[in-house]
Order: sequence, then C-alpha cells, then structure tokens
Amino acid sequence: MSIGFALINGVARVFNLAHGSLYMLCAYSIYSLSFLGLGTAIVVSLILTIIAGFVIFQFFIYPLKKKSVGSAIVTLSLALLIQALVTIIWGPQYISNPDIITGITIILGVPVTNQKLLSLIVVIILVVILGLFINRTKIGKSIKAVAQNMDVAKLVGINTRNTFLISMGISAVLAGLAAVLFAPGYSVSPTSWTILFRAFPVIVLGGLGSLSGALVGSFVISFTERTIEFTIGGGYLPPTVTFAIMLVIIFIKPTGLFGKKMED
Repeated sequence: MSIGFALINGVARVFNLAHGSLYMLCAYSIYSLSFLGLGTAIVVSLILTIIAGFVIFQFFIYPLKKKSVGSAIVTLSLALLIQALVTIIWGPQYISNPDIITGITIILGVPVTNQKLLSLIVVIILVVILGLFINRTKIGKSIKAVAQNMDVAKLVGINTRNTFLISMGISAVLAGLAAVLFAPGYSVSPTSWTILFRAFPVIVLGGLGSLSGALVGSFVISFTERTIEFTIGGGYLPPTVTFAIMLVIIFIKPTGLFGKKMED
C-alpha cells in the first residue's frame, strides 16, 4: 500500500486518497467472484482493479496533476463516493475473504499463519522485481526521469502521459495485491479504504515519493507497533504512537529519511 501510494505521488506529484479504495474494491471483487474459484477470482479482480485505477487517473488525477491540493480533495471525495456505492451494492456489513493458504507454522516458538508467511515472501519478491524494473528497464528509467523532472523528461522525448498511466497501473496492482494478501486476515467493510491512512506515517517517515523510503518506513513502523503491542498494550495505542512519530518527523525533518527537498 505504501509503495504504491509513494509511486504515484512521486511520479505524478498528487495525493491519490482514492488509493485505499482500490484495495477495498479488489477485496470485494474477490469476495463476489469466489464462486469461480479463488485463483480465477484473484486474477479477474486484479484486472478490474487495474481498470479502476486507470479510470481514476484518467478522469480525476491527470486533469488535476499540477494542483496537488485540488487532486487530494477530488480523490478524497471520490473515495467517499466509492464507499457509498459499496454500501449500496454489498451492504454495510463486514465480509471476510478466504485464505490463499491455510495452516500455522511455529517459528522460534511463535505461531505464525501460513497466509502471513506467504504475504512476507510475496512482498519481498515484489519489492525486488519492482526495484529491478525501476532501475534496469527503459520504462522504469522513464518513470525515474519523470519523477525527478517532468519538464526535462519531456525535452528528451519521454511520453509523460504514458509514464503516468504505467505508474498508475503498477500502483493499482500493488493495492490489489495488498487486498489479495492481507484482506483474508482482516474483515473488509465499505470503510476499509481508510487503510490508506495507516500508510501515512510510513510515507512521511520514508519521504514523500520515495520507494526505498516507503519500504524502510514500513518495517520501522510495523516493528514499532508490534513492540508496543507486546510490551505495553494493543488497541488504539500502537497507531497513536506511530501518528505521534509522524508529527515529530514533520517538525524535525519534513522530507523524511529518504525524501529530497523540492525547489522552484
């Protein structure tokens, strides 16, 4: 979730607050198509999530990509609209998706569900593939160029519109895969798009638009929350502490650990 949000923010320079809606829509799609078989439901749902991402970008993000505040308001309104539509279609009740893999594995005396182990393995593979794609391929280098300086990228012949679309497609896939991997462990409701807000401390810590920062920030924030949960207590305390950390970072180092200062 964090890397997908950081990617579209770094490339298009917009706050896509509807990013969490892609997670929610993919989860509901898998739930509705599960009668086709879990594998088929996942593939079809990911394709539908990509299409939804393209629609959001084409009609709501691209026209306002130079107005970050405006796009944030528009995408937040869109997220609330999608929440209302999901409530009308599926109802307000919670749903639960089946695990891809069942069972529990004992690691150093700690029981861990195989679904979470699968999630960890898949995420590591995805991060490696994404890193190689961004740094080694022509399209990936175009994404980096547009993120660094869009005007100069245009001058050297890079099609910025296509680059934006590719970035949005990757961002949508990552949101969809987050639903595939993590929705089975949690109940999903029409307000589940707010999972995006859990990613904010991660993004602020790592630096807006920084993929490596989002990765490092995810581990730091997750480790912090789990440590607090096991030593002090759970409930609302872990996220409260992480948001407090976010506020401190904003005051001390607004660009985050890996963010760069922007100059006009």
